[in-house]
Amino acid sequence: MNIMRLLWGGSFAGSASDIWVTLLAGVGNAVLIGLINLAAERSALDQPIGLRLITMYVVGFCIFYIAEQRSLRAANALLQRRLAALNQRLADKVRTAELRTVERLGRGRLMAIIGQETGHLARTFPLLTSAAQSLVLLVFCLVYIAMLSVESFMVVAAMMALGLAFFALRRARLRGDMGHVHAQEAAMLDMVSHVTDGFQEIRLNADRNDAVYAQATIVVDRLQATVTGIGRNWVALLMFSNAYLYALVGVVVFVLPSFFAGYTDMIYKIAAIAIFSVGPVGAVTSSAPLFDRANIGLGHVFALEDALDKEAVPPSTGGQGFGDFERIHLDAVEFAFGDAATSFRVGPLDLDLRRGELLFLTGGNGSGKSTTMKLLCGLYEPSAGCVRVDGVPVTRDALQAYRDHFSCVFTDFHLFPRVYGLEHVDPEQVHALLARLDLSGKVTFANGAFSTQALSSGQRKRLALVVALLEERPILVLDEFAADQDSEHRDLFYNILLPELKREGKTIIVVTHDERYWGVADRRIQLDIGRMARPALALPAPT
Repeated sequence: MNIMRLLWGGSFAGSASDIWVTLLAGVGNAVLIGLINLAAERSALDQPIGLRLITMYVVGFCIFYIAEQRSLRAANALLQRRLAALNQRLADKVRTAELRTVERLGRGRLMAIIGQETGHLARTFPLLTSAAQSLVLLVFCLVYIAMLSVESFMVVAAMMALGLAFFALRRARLRGDMGHVHAQEAAMLDMVSHVTDGFQEIRLNADRNDAVYAQATIVVDRLQATVTGIGRNWVALLMFSNAYLYALVGVVVFVLPSFFAGYTDMIYKIAAIAIFSVGPVGAVTSSAPLFDRANIGLGHVFALEDALDKEAVPPSTGGQGFGDFERIHLDAVEFAFGDAATSFRVGPLDLDLRRGELLFLTGGNGSGKSTTMKLLCGLYEPSAGCVRVDGVPVTRDALQAYRDHFSCVFTDFHLFPRVYGLEHVDPEQVHALLARLDLSGKVTFANGAFSTQALSSGQRKRLALVVALLEERPILVLDEFAADQDSEHRDLFYNILLPELKREGKTIIVVTHDERYWGVADRRIQLDIGRMARPALALPAPT
């Protein structure tokens, strides 16, 4: 059971005392029922209740109230600690996962698990804690019945066992449908992301807009039908549990007196306990869908964690340094997406990158430029061949140390709200770069953050380049950087900025389609359908 896996996944410091407090709350509950029955019996016999009995009741009530409150708080705190530890562990594994792992898992699945499942669990656990306490109270009610009459306990326990067995069988039928909800929620999140990320495209094309909406309607209707079916079945099951409780009370009142001698004088006591049990039983049965939802949600979280563990790359040992490299070589490197027999492949690639050179990577759409770039900077691991630095293979345990030499601005770059990892950067240095890339007056920098990201696509990309340059890494990779720039800033990028960075010792790789600027590069490599179309070209700089 996934909830038990969560509970047993950490230290139980202080849990022994919490268990005793929970048991004390249950004992206090049973004592209160006994005192109430005793007071009712004395009233029926026209006997005085007495100060002693009232005092015992007040003391018992205080013990029960304080113990139950502490028990609920302690149980909820334990669950929340476990969930917080799980969230932190999951976040750590996602941030250290490989790019292909994240791509295979899918954005919708990650968002559904990280953004929805964990939040739902945090809101659900307090309710489950209360239901668990109700279950403890129910157990002590049965213990009290056993103290009054063993025969009555056996009949009541048998009735409860039959009812719970039927209840469990009906619940099992619902779990499959509840498992489908997660996949359908992930599909719905994917559709929402299509609408938000592609908003401009669908507003320009009415047919596409209608088609996306029609598909979204199908996804939403499918989710609604599944959830409605679950709700309908659960209402029927809940009605059974309520009707069953009345049947139990009927057995206590109408059946037991006929079979057990001497039962009449305690019938009102056991009937009172049976009626009192309606509340705990109702709390337990009504929380069952929450329990199933939490258990299934945890199953998805643990499945994600296991998938991340399966493809995890060991952290860099730091024993192998590449800081003074002279040459990076892709040695017969190949890479395949999905099934190697049918999917798009890149390679084999034999490519040298020399320190301090300016390399242009060119080719048509789908030629493999972005994949080659990700292979070169270590975001993708080769399916065959290897990457060598000065002849030394980059092994998995040294992969992060290798990646730390690259700063990249991808076509699908992301601008963070703060310059994470650069908290101690000199603001004067930032403002100098903003001025160099013509962003002064549009963006300012203070307290580790830029004043705005509400910029044009070209300005946002220049701001991303500012962040990349602040990292001061030896290799700079720019994927179609100039595609969003106007002619003035394109000239600034190719004719001024790139030569300046090269003179500073940067090794620069630029993915580009701008033929008129190819002469700026030391070399140009043409790719076609995942392979180098011709030998690397060394081109003279423009006059």
